[in-house]
Amino acid sequence: MKKILSIIVPAYNVGNYLDKCLHSFETAEILDKIEVLIINDGSKDNTPQIAQKYCDKYPHTYFLYNKENGGHGSGINYGIRYAAGKYFKVVDGDDWLNEKELPDFVRLLETSEADLVASDFLCIQDGTEKILMQKYCTSVQELYGKVVNLQDVMVKDVIKMHSFTIKTRILQEHNIVIDEKCYYVDCEYITFPMPYVHTIQFYNKNIYMYRLGRNGQSMDIRSMQKNRTQHMKVLTSLLRFYDNMGDISDASREYIEFCIGQVVENQFQIYISMGLKKGIWNELKMWDQNLKKEYPAIYSAITKKSIILLRRTNYIILPFGTVIYNIYKRR
Repeated sequence: MKKILSIIVPAYNVGNYLDKCLHSFETAEILDKIEVLIINDGSKDNTPQIAQKYCDKYPHTYFLYNKENGGHGSGINYGIRYAAGKYFKVVDGDDWLNEKELPDFVRLLETSEADLVASDFLCIQDGTEKILMQKYCTSVQELYGKVVNLQDVMVKDVIKMHSFTIKTRILQEHNIVIDEKCYYVDCEYITFPMPYVHTIQFYNKNIYMYRLGRNGQSMDIRSMQKNRTQHMKVLTSLLRFYDNMGDISDASREYIEFCIGQVVENQFQIYISMGLKKGIWNELKMWDQNLKKEYPAIYSAITKKSIILLRRTNYIILPFGTVIYNIYKRR
């Protein structure tokens, strides 16, 4: 039977979480319609042993790939290379999918012809598994249940990785490759295919369950400070991609500007969190003014009030912003 959905599970030292992740796909009515590609990224714990149990139990659904450590991007690249499903979805090894909603979601994908299907997701607290918040794939309620054409409709809400399910052929035919040995490449994964996405279907069910609060998560501000050169590397890669996009619709171009703009906002967050360190004010000023000169559309895509205020004051209030930011983060 033709697989409808390829679920790619990049997995590095997630032995404490992987069983929950893999079990969430274990629904009899869809096992023949999905494939689960577990990409073991050189784990040192029992990650491959847990994965192998599912491969042994469901040899036509679960598949284990063992590789040297190459980072999250290398896991996605592996998945793109070997996926055989109609649609492609990435699920991190410490996250999972909503078992109650997954069968209906697969049935939707079976009949859909949209290039990209966007769905809502839940943020879950690590340890307690308490629901922290619901995240919507669009702020425009009227779009739910509809397929929109990016040639005609402006989509202003960036579709996060957790909401993102894309036709596999788009990734494979256009040779989408994500940076390896680097954090923050989710931004590349949701941006690089967008010149080839013409239609988006919005689905108002919570499909992805995103675990928050786990020690060492890359989006933790301390991790972002530590790895800020990697974050800048990804932003530079996105800007290089933007320079070479070619002829696409105005709506697609503006959507991609919003995508890259969110990465710019995260870079500001790093600068603001470090604002009391020597030289940061000057570094921020030079970087942002160069962005304005070289990429005015992306510069203007930033709508966050705190960043607009920083710019209007010539970044002078950066130390005050840092103090307020750090007080807020300690709450």
